[in-house]
Amino acid sequence: MTPPPRPARRGLRLNQFVAAATVATVAVSAVGLAAQLRPVQAAPARAGATALIVKLADAGRDDAAQRAQLQHVLAEAGLPLQADRPLGSGWWRLQASAAADAAGRAAWLARLRGDARLAHAMNDLHEQRAAVPNDPLFRATDPANSQWWLDDQSDTTSAGAAGFTKAWDTTRDLAKPVIAVLDSGITSHGDLNANVIAPGYNFVTRAEYANNGVGRTADATDPGDALTQAEHDGNLPLWDGCLVSATSSWHGTLVAGQLGAVTNNSAGVAGINWNNGQILPVRVSGKCGASVADMVDGMRWAAGLSVTGVPANLNPAKILVIGFAGVTSCDPGDANKDVAGAARLYLDAIAELRAKGVFIAAAAGNLRGVVGRPANCAGVFGVAAANRQGFKAIYSNFGPEVQLLATGGDAGNKRNCDTLLADTGIVSTTNTGTTAPATAGYGAVSGTSFAAPQVAGTAALMWAANPNLTLAQVESGLKLSARPHVTAYALGYCSTSNNSRCSCTTSTCGTGLLDAQEAVKYAVSPAAYTAPSRSSLGLQSDNLSACGQVQGSTPIPVPAPTPAPTPAPTPAPAPAPSSGGGGGGTAPAWLLGLAAASLALRRRRD
Repeated sequence: MTPPPRPARRGLRLNQFVAAATVATVAVSAVGLAAQLRPVQAAPARAGATALIVKLADAGRDDAAQRAQLQHVLAEAGLPLQADRPLGSGWWRLQASAAADAAGRAAWLARLRGDARLAHAMNDLHEQRAAVPNDPLFRATDPANSQWWLDDQSDTTSAGAAGFTKAWDTTRDLAKPVIAVLDSGITSHGDLNANVIAPGYNFVTRAEYANNGVGRTADATDPGDALTQAEHDGNLPLWDGCLVSATSSWHGTLVAGQLGAVTNNSAGVAGINWNNGQILPVRVSGKCGASVADMVDGMRWAAGLSVTGVPANLNPAKILVIGFAGVTSCDPGDANKDVAGAARLYLDAIAELRAKGVFIAAAAGNLRGVVGRPANCAGVFGVAAANRQGFKAIYSNFGPEVQLLATGGDAGNKRNCDTLLADTGIVSTTNTGTTAPATAGYGAVSGTSFAAPQVAGTAALMWAANPNLTLAQVESGLKLSARPHVTAYALGYCSTSNNSRCSCTTSTCGTGLLDAQEAVKYAVSPAAYTAPSRSSLGLQSDNLSACGQVQGSTPIPVPAPTPAPTPAPTPAPAPAPSSGGGGGGTAPAWLLGLAAASLALRRRRD
């Protein structure tokens, strides 16, 4: 495999959010970026103006006999159509002698469908390329600004991508269920506001942590979650155990943009839900992360359950996405009574939500270790993060609690192999403020927090395609439709001793890689769905080999190629008389060149 362009090395500042927060984030103004980029727009699907397709009920005769019968049928019907060419198995293309409008074609089809000698009659439709929005950063000229994670899946350049473009072909105009984003809240953004159910709700109880002076309010606006070292050290009783971060993360705005950015508006970025999504911001995290009690209240309210002292949610969510991962277990039998009690609380709340048919996607965490809570709780759909090429991202947690793998970005952070294998991260909406909100912008981020929204968004597309799906069917369909994990031979399999960039298995990273297109196909008809037969994509490159050596990975043996069968010998032809002349030939040589991507965005670590 030819590796994607190698990102330039970049310096990043440490700014840890919570266990499943971003690995790298950047805020840039949309002004100037959009002006440099040219939108790409797909032509809408349309019916052919002068052609129809029919199938003869009696398809057992030869083409000549079929043509004669078809001409007889058309003559009897008095239609200005001629048999153009056979398409096999009794199917024929018909050509009109004059153009007809939609009403005219509908009348022709009605006549043809009423004839017992024809099994089918239809318009000759024009298949179009996969839906492509015209948002400038969707396919940015600079690869560092591109939403590759939302674009086509490609075995050679984006093996980990979920293929949302093909899923949009059948879902982009459909209404989507409400998705609740349980996170740091949301900031105003012109490329997002139209798809947000405002004002949401803020569940951060303590005023100091909420950073709004009052605590809980009917407003999920994110005022910023920065906690400086000086602020922390100045009041240790209050801030003890809270993570210091000199800059605000705008984490909720980034996740909301992945799902609900206004799409096909010739501005900024695209979102998974195209334009018919509804994003409900539920603020559960502030300057000291998210407390378990606030998280559970937020989960229950988001799903439409009553929470004491909080007005009823008039827009209950069908899907929750949680970008947080604690470092403790979700085992109610844990020896630590606090851990066991929190686990029981989570499990009880999860049971309530599942009884209402609510899907919960949660980030596995970013510590290269065991899956964090609540992704490790039974009934939650835990998601690990992949690099653009499909193997595990350097930071992602992994383990048997993971249900599925999706791209989370794997941007460079001066770690092993970054110059060899790092991608450019997940581009989405953000804010340019350092500590308090300022102007809206766009940023590139990495983390399992940004893999989970892709699974949540796919679940929304599935329910849009078939609102009658049960929760069990959505969960089953996501797994049945997944692509097999890629095998990066030189990186070895993921294990406790090989926990950086590595090859996933079903026991470490879930069933496989998210495939949005196939998941939507499943949703349309679960009973009739058959997953395509696919084998693991094997990845080999000089960069992968070099990284495996740097990491000390135990390589996976490369399967020996299947030998081609020996052809039967062909008798040599008799030599032709010599003309006395000479001749020669040259075989063409093909060269595929990939330009190295120049990265225009600065990144900072979250």
